[in-house]
Amino acid sequence: MRILTVRDYRKNLADSFTRAYNGERVLIRRRNQLFALVSVGEEDMIVTPELQKRIEEAEKACREDRCVTCKNADEIKSFLNSL
Repeated sequence: MRILTVRDYRKNLADSFTRAYNGERVLIRRRNQLFALVSVGEEDMIVTPELQKRIEEAEKACREDRCVTCKNADEIKSFLNSL
């Protein structure tokens, strides 16, 4: 595992991506938070049958007007505050 500052990460972008591609864990520290650089494979992009079912249920709920539509940031904030 490698932990880099943002400055070091910027200086070593190619090396960081190569390490992540090879399966090494690359962490980038920004202030007091850590972020991970990970390689995403094709298997991570596949829609599973379970996910497809959830997508179809959400689409059905929208068609039946059982969803909330927000047109701007204020409406989103108002909706979230109501939860």
